[in-house]
Amino acid sequence: MQSSNLYTFQKPVGGKRKYLKSTIAIAALSVVGAVGIDLFLNPNALTIIFGSSSTGSTTNANGTKSATGDPVDYRYGTVQLKVTKTAGKVTAVDLIQSGATAGREQAFPMLVDAAIKANGSNFGNVSGATFTTDAFKQAFDSAVAKLG
Repeated sequence: MQSSNLYTFQKPVGGKRKYLKSTIAIAALSVVGAVGIDLFLNPNALTIIFGSSSTGSTTNANGTKSATGDPVDYRYGTVQLKVTKTAGKVTAVDLIQSGATAGREQAFPMLVDAAIKANGSNFGNVSGATFTTDAFKQAFDSAVAKLG
C-alpha cells in the first residue's frame, strides 16, 4: 500500500517485527565474541577488572617473605614478578610473566641480577630496553609493596 507521500512507502500499521530476535541474538554474540577476543589478547583482563587473589604475601618459618606483584602491561608485553626477601634483603626475583618482543626478553636476567644487587628497583636502565626496564621496575615495586 502506498502512502500519499510520493517519496516513501509505508507498511500497514500493526505489522510484526520479523527480525527482532535474530538482531538481539547477533548483538549478544558480538559482545560475547568481543570479550572472548579481549581475553585471548589480554589474559590479565579479568585480573584488572576483578583483582587478583593469588598475589598475597607468604612468610616462611625462617622469616623469608615472598609476594607476587600485579602484572604490568607495557608496549612489548607483560611483566609480573615474585620477590623473596630474607632479613630485609632481596634474595630472589622470579619471573611469573615475562613477555617481550624482538629480543627484549634478553634483558630480564640482567634486570633480575640488578634488582638483587641493588636490593630494590633503584638501578639504571638496560641499554636498548628502556620500556622493559621501566615495566620490570613497576612490577618489582608492586611485589615489594605486597611484602609489607
